[in-house]
Order: sequence, then C-alpha cells, then structure tokens
Amino acid sequence: MQHFHPYISYFARVDFRDDKRFFGIFQHDRLFGMYILGKTGSGKTNLMKTLIYQDVFQHRGFCLFDINGDLLKEVLTFIPEFRRKDIVLLDATNPNIQIGYNPLKKVSYGKRALITSSILETFQKLWGQQSWGLKLEYILRNVILTLLDQPKATFNDIPKLLLSPEYQKECAKHIINKNVIRFWQQEFPKYSKADILPVLNKVGSFLSIPMLNKILVENTEQISLREIMDSNKIFLVNLSKGTLGTDGAHLLGSLLLTSLSSASFSRINIEEKKRVPFFIYLDEFQNYTTASLTNMFSELRKFKIGFVLAHQYLHQLHTDIKNAVLGNIGTIICFKLGQADAKYMAQELYPVFQTSDFTNLEHFHIYLKLLINGKTPHPFSAKTITIEDLRA
Repeated sequence: MQHFHPYISYFARVDFRDDKRFFGIFQHDRLFGMYILGKTGSGKTNLMKTLIYQDVFQHRGFCLFDINGDLLKEVLTFIPEFRRKDIVLLDATNPNIQIGYNPLKKVSYGKRALITSSILETFQKLWGQQSWGLKLEYILRNVILTLLDQPKATFNDIPKLLLSPEYQKECAKHIINKNVIRFWQQEFPKYSKADILPVLNKVGSFLSIPMLNKILVENTEQISLREIMDSNKIFLVNLSKGTLGTDGAHLLGSLLLTSLSSASFSRINIEEKKRVPFFIYLDEFQNYTTASLTNMFSELRKFKIGFVLAHQYLHQLHTDIKNAVLGNIGTIICFKLGQADAKYMAQELYPVFQTSDFTNLEHFHIYLKLLINGKTPHPFSAKTITIEDLRA
C-alpha cells in the first residue's frame, strides 16, 4: 500500500471513459460521516471492508459493530501480526467471554441526562409503544439518573433500588439532582406495587439473557471505551443475533453505542488538536440507533469521532432518524436501490441522477455525493475497489 497516500481512505475508481484512477476521502472529511445505502449483495460489505483494511494498516483506531458476525470474521483474517495487540474483541458468541462493560459507569455529570434519554429510547424501541407508558418512563428515568450518581452501580441494581428501602437510603446520599431527591422522598412512596411491576418485568426479561447478564453485570474485567479510542485500538463487537436473540443484540448494540458517545464526550478534557480520530462502523445500523444517538453524531465530530453507517432500505429508519442522518452526514454512497428508495435518493442527488439510474445500477457500481475539504461538489458515478486492488 506504499504508493497510496496515507491520509486518504481509497474506496473507488473513476468510471469516466478511460480514466481508471483510484480516489477516496480525506480523514478530516470522514469525521462528517459516511452513509452507505444499497440492496443486499450490491457491494456495501466490500466497501466497508476496503475502508477497514486501510484503517488497520495505517494504524488508525476504529470500532466495528456486526450483527451477523461475517464481516467481523473476515476482518480478523487480514489483521497483521503487528496490530494483533490492538484488538479488543467483544464476542457475544463466546460463552467464556471474560470482558464486560457497564453503561452506568463513569458518565460525566453534564452528560447524565443525555445518556439517560438514550438508554430510555433504547428500551422504548425494544419494548414497543404498546407496553411503554409515561409512568413507566418517569420511574425508570429517575432510577437510571439515581444509579448514574452512584460510585458503583449496574443494571442489576434497578430491581434492588425499586424494592429495597435500605438501598434507596444508601443511594440518596450520592444523588446530586434535587428533582431526583424529591422523586424518592415525596413521589415514590405514593406508587403501588402495580406501578413498579412493569419496570421489574421488563428489566428482568433482558437481565435473564445469560450472555447479556454476563457482559453487562457479572464480568469484572471492564473495558475502557475511552482508552480504546485514545490509543488507536481495534474494537470488534460481534452482536450475534443467534446467541443474544434479536432484542438482546439490539439492546447490547444500542447501549454500547450510547457508552461510546459518552466516552467521546469525555474527550473534552484534552485539546481538540490532540484528540485522536476514531471511526465507528455500524453495519445494519438501524438495529441499534435511536433519534438521540443520531442527533449526537454531528456533535461527536468535534471530538474526532466519525461514523460509517450502512443498511439496505430507507423504510428501516424512522422518519426523524432518516432526516437526522441525511441532514448531518457528509458523504452519501448509493448502490443499487429499490424503486421507493431510488425515488427518494434521486432528490438527494438531484439533478445529476434520476430514479431509473439507481434501480439499474450494476453490482459494485455507485452514485455518490463526496465531501471534499468540507464542500460537496456535484454527485457522480464510480466503481468500488476491493482489498485485492489495494494490494496489487
């Protein structure tokens, strides 16, 4: 890879007449995010793999969330010996996994309300609108805010806090927010067992998934997400649906993403120019993204965090998430699309491409709007490259 510029991540070649030059994206432009949309088999995974390959060999730090495990396995095959020490693998398929992580640990006071909202949104998305009520949300919000104020707490402490008056008194000593203190002193005693039961049922249901409980509660070898970011680590997360179940995989992914955001915000204690860029790859990102998290993406750019988001169909996203992604993202890459998505993306890439262009695209061919030094020139077409092209 010595003939490629290390500051550029290459991913495609020009497809105009005989011009076959490779091109890519500057690292500073990557921090504005990349959004990849396309049908299954059109070439999205190959594109992510090409970007990841270069991050590995250029000593960059990144994180990959993989809900199926296939891309992650391929990435592990090409990580060379000199970068093996940088791998942090959180593999939900491994019954002997030693590492764990606690979403309630070390969240700065200023971000506790934001992180609480993200956790609540994650729960709401999983449990569905029908079983989500204002009372349940209000109780759970105060419970999470209380636990975030504690020197030590896990999700396992949610039932304990709701059921044990002694533990409530112990926690009250550390609560900072006056409204939360008022909740425990004046409001909580008026709630009945029937009010608390839905919270206990729902929290109990995900804590009963053995692997989730192992990672979120039991395992004491805690990973430091901030250290992973600051020291250019390769953080690989296998959110296997086969092991955790769909809901468990979505929950762990969303909580990890929330914690990564929290760790990113903690970088405020180092100068902007000293912050090391870190890239987060989210394959099938609709599974673990909430509106709060999507709105954080643009804010996290200041902390040198860049996102690469990939999925198949626009209808997989809620309207507010879709608008937040397309409104804040720097680079948009489209592979072959279905009719409805083609119609929508033709407006995004107006006036260069029409609806029929997107539906007729060959595999590995793309239409894109590429951010170059903070500016977006006209959309254009290209053909994506492979790892083999980079090795040649």
